[in-house]
Amino acid sequence: MASSIVSTQHIAPYARLAPSRLRQEFQGKAVLITGGGYGIGASIARSFAEAGVAAIILAGRTQSNLQSTADELTRSFPGVKVSYRTVDVASKVSVSNLFASLTDSPDILINNAGYLPQPETFVTADLDEWWKGYEINVLGTAFVTQTYLRHRASQKAEAKEPGIVITLNTFAAYSARAPTLSSYVSSKTAAARVIELLAAEVPESVARFISVNPGAVKTAMYHKSGFEGVVDIPATDSQLSAEFIVWSASKEAEFLSGRFAWANWDVEELIAKKEVILKNDLLISSLKEF
Repeated sequence: MASSIVSTQHIAPYARLAPSRLRQEFQGKAVLITGGGYGIGASIARSFAEAGVAAIILAGRTQSNLQSTADELTRSFPGVKVSYRTVDVASKVSVSNLFASLTDSPDILINNAGYLPQPETFVTADLDEWWKGYEINVLGTAFVTQTYLRHRASQKAEAKEPGIVITLNTFAAYSARAPTLSSYVSSKTAAARVIELLAAEVPESVARFISVNPGAVKTAMYHKSGFEGVVDIPATDSQLSAEFIVWSASKEAEFLSGRFAWANWDVEELIAKKEVILKNDLLISSLKEF
């Protein structure tokens, strides 16, 4: 998948993506963010708060990170109800407990939790560590998404609008051959394909699904990957990534359901390509004949 669907690329926030533009649409909404305690997850939470959601639920493995981010959001946005839950997305029981603790089903799910196994050539890799990429990036995403859909179904009378599932992915899933990262890259490719198939399987009246590449954000995972100084990609501001993800949950982005979008794309140009994307079924994984 090439990143040239639009000609203008961004690496920093711009006015068209300001979350405040969506305050009327997101009023009264609740969002659940996995991996929400730090990094991109925390940035996504802040952007949703700026968009005027009513409630934010942060989920992750480290309570101290979750509490710190929740406290900061509460101070900055006293009108938003912020809570957190500790969860291991790779544990079916843990994910079930997370949703059992929620009285109401969130309107928006952000699958942000992910794992990059220790970079290692496949021949010498510890396959338990290698497989952990699939346990979290594929099975964990599946656990959370399925449980979310079941939770919404159990409250069907209260669910007036379709649920929205945004899953973070990576440019490497389709556009890089990365030595020492076979687990991470292939598991993220698998996760993207799962999301495509869910969009085909689950009626849009129930939920819509989008995969998003947040760009080359200099997170701890990025540093661990070994990309820095090796891959010539401009660093993306995490605020831009977060604001694009918030926009992806808006009605204006409905045409991206079942597709893979890049946070660096200019939104106006992307919208202008809507009919071309739909007519030619673009932004999906496919093998083209030559």
